[in-house]
Amino acid sequence: MIRRFVPVLATLLLLLLSAGDAAGADTFDVLEKRFAREKKEAYAARIETVKALAALNTERAARFLLQVVEEDEDRSIQLNTIHQVARIPLPLVFERLLAIYRDGDSGLRSTVFHALTNGRHEALPEAIVERVLAGGDQGARANVVRYLGRRGDPRFLPEAERFLEQFPTGATSLVSVLVAAKTPQAARILVRLYDDARRYDRDQILPVFAAGDAPIRAVLGEVIAAAGRDQVVRAVTIASRAVVAEAEPAMVALLERADTELTAILVEAIGAVGAATEGGREAISRALRDEREDVAVAGVRAARRAPAKASIPLLIALLGEQRRVLAAEARVSLERITGQQYGERIDLWERWWANYGEAFDLATVKAPDANGVDQALVDLAIERGAAALFALQGKTPPWKYASHPVGTTALVVLALHAAGFDRRDKRMQAALDYLQKAPVPETTYDAGLVAMALEALGAKRYRRHITACARRLLETQLDAGLWGYPTGNGDNSNTQYAVLGLRAAARAGVRIRRSTWKKIGEYFLEHRCADGGFSYAVQPAARGSSSMTAAGVSCLLICLENGKFGEEDASAIREVVEEAFQALGAVMKLDKDTLYALYAIERSGVLGQRKVIGGKPWYVPGARRLVDDQGRDGLWRGNYAEVVETAFAILFLKRATVPLAVVTR
Repeated sequence: MIRRFVPVLATLLLLLLSAGDAAGADTFDVLEKRFAREKKEAYAARIETVKALAALNTERAARFLLQVVEEDEDRSIQLNTIHQVARIPLPLVFERLLAIYRDGDSGLRSTVFHALTNGRHEALPEAIVERVLAGGDQGARANVVRYLGRRGDPRFLPEAERFLEQFPTGATSLVSVLVAAKTPQAARILVRLYDDARRYDRDQILPVFAAGDAPIRAVLGEVIAAAGRDQVVRAVTIASRAVVAEAEPAMVALLERADTELTAILVEAIGAVGAATEGGREAISRALRDEREDVAVAGVRAARRAPAKASIPLLIALLGEQRRVLAAEARVSLERITGQQYGERIDLWERWWANYGEAFDLATVKAPDANGVDQALVDLAIERGAAALFALQGKTPPWKYASHPVGTTALVVLALHAAGFDRRDKRMQAALDYLQKAPVPETTYDAGLVAMALEALGAKRYRRHITACARRLLETQLDAGLWGYPTGNGDNSNTQYAVLGLRAAARAGVRIRRSTWKKIGEYFLEHRCADGGFSYAVQPAARGSSSMTAAGVSCLLICLENGKFGEEDASAIREVVEEAFQALGAVMKLDKDTLYALYAIERSGVLGQRKVIGGKPWYVPGARRLVDDQGRDGLWRGNYAEVVETAFAILFLKRATVPLAVVTR
């Protein structure tokens, strides 16, 4: 019975297949004609048609799309079509893409590479791998080495070593895949790549050692024992930050042949990893008695990280030091170790130790609040940062970053004033003289910062120059209410510094029209992101960033302070501010955000009278991070020049923004 139906079923199946092919052909014909009709300007529509053609998975569609790659005049269409046609698993596609990779320019090669590795193909053609490894440019080599790493190919680590020898500037491109390898050999390469100033790399590399198994943690001790100075410093820094106690014996052994700078680095790191060995504890005691200030300061900090009863009398002796930083560090360490609060009174410390030292037990000292921040450490960080800025001061200009000598000088002056210096200080006076003599800046950032610095140092004395800066800002405000460089479409970064400059001018008595504040307020009310925050440019569908959301909040609050809005408008602004604060709380990462962003967050927190933003405290986590991140030379480093980053850090730590003159909550 069943056998009689087999021919019939076969016939029906053939008919269905033929119908399917016909339908597919018809669909291809329709899409081909649609692509031909679409205007070149209709980029999005053309891409959708290309996707639909690729989805057919037929030879006709593949040949047509390959022709588009070769002949279309729109470069973007060509590159996008490569990604789509690579999804069609046919030999002819593979062969043609290999030919394009072999003969095409760098843009085509890069696109083919990504299309083949991100498409349906499970492996990159070996012909491409071999060709690139034999002599590709930096970008192509990095792509292939990362590809080998992702696949666990045995060539990965040797090729990574070779790549870094030839292209040392491409180091960061390999960090993530080396981190994922989790082998001692990869860990050794990561030590070589580690840069304590690159927070992104730090956040990836440190967990490799902090959570690594014994062979990976042992790598640090091996490097410290046998490598050159640069790698030793990197390994010691990693051990210190990741708290790898296994590296301590190697650090102690290296002290015998270390110079002053390296000795200080090693001693501080020994304290950071716990000073668990007798040699480590003895190294700290020797450092506390060392006449070299850098070594003694390192010993004091090490004693704070690894408290020991034997350190207490040595720290008390250092309170009488004429070297201020050393005495201040000793006081902080004594208070943290003992729980006593005798300040700088060496007589009281000595009396306490004489009476209670023998019976003193470290275990009875209440541990500092893990969620708090030691104000003494904050004050010391500010003091060291200010001293470092003064050490970098030149004559003309006093401080400079890129093509912004006036703005950089103004920013540093603002930070130094927050740190406690005024115009009576000769060094500050020299910088203020420079700011007054320099022409009114053309750029928005510079003009805003000059107005801020001069108003802070003497609103009446410098009013004429502040007025000139305000006039420049008012002249360059765009019709939409925001500012650019001053040219261009404008952005929220430039706008926030323009608004800050105008606020400083208003505080100095310069009349700023109400219409100006209204235009600024309307701009921010109308140009928010989907989450209620703000981004660098007007992108309603984007998620707000921490720096720009904080900037938008501050600008709106300043408008409330100065704009004399009616209750209805003021209420609308307050409502948007509340939503933006919630958005800011959701995106800000005080342990990872740039220092530029931290200073913006400080302004929003002070102006908004907030101890918490979106349910998160902002000052203490930020201050703890800054205290930990300060360099041994007193400077902070990050995305911009060290003078700029250090100024941002000081301004945050001092909560330097002047509170609003009105209540906005």
